[in-house]
Amino acid sequence: MEQAPWLCHVCNRKGEGESMACDLCYQVTCPEHLTCRPVRNADSGLYELRSLCPDCAAGRPPR
Repeated sequence: MEQAPWLCHVCNRKGEGESMACDLCYQVTCPEHLTCRPVRNADSGLYELRSLCPDCAAGRPPR
């Protein structure tokens, strides 16, 4: 099965392999742009590790 190309929302580079998505904004991103950060769960009050794009990690709204 052939994979469809995708476009990174951070660097606008076309990807051919497996894509990853930010856990907050769900936009497709190159894996090297994602960072693992603790994010507080509003329901439980506990922190969970999430993969975040640079915009979400900095608290900015996604582009």
